Amino acid sequence: MPSTLILVAGVVIALGAGLAAGWVLASSKRSKRDVIIDLETRLDRALESRADYEADVADHFAETAQLLEKLTNDYRAVYHHLAAGADKLCDGDVIIEAPALGAPNPDTEIPIQRVDSMQPLDYAPRKTADEQGQLSETFGMEKNGEQSAFAADQVVTPFTAEAKKTG
Repeated sequence: MPSTLILVAGVVIALGAGLAAGWVLASSKRSKRDVIIDLETRLDRALESRADYEADVADHFAETAQLLEKLTNDYRAVYHHLAAGADKLCDGDVIIEAPALGAPNPDTEIPIQRVDSMQPLDYAPRKTADEQGQLSETFGMEKNGEQSAFAADQVVTPFTAEAKKTG
């Protein structure tokens, strides 16, 4: 009987130890539901943070627009003051265009004469058709009886250029 009692006691102790180990492992391991809830919470915080950022950007640009409008109005007031002073102090010798003193009209467009429709060139254009342009290979070489330092068809290397300088 003692061997049966020891066997039953061993099984009960092993069962208790197994249940305790299972409970500890189960409580330490997060369930999928907990992970999903945690991810949803982090997503909500990230979306809230982005919405706050977008609101800050919108507020920044709204304030910038207000400040620029104030700056424009201040500039207009200074211009009006200077124009009125010039008109008064110069005894009417200064001609000030009336539209410049008036309030801006958003329907007016920039006159075509003031619009530069051609992009800037990266070279100087020729003044006449028979003139050499700056992109010509012989531009700037002298033609009046004097020979230039190098002929137009001569290949110049650092060694020949150095020989011409010293020779």
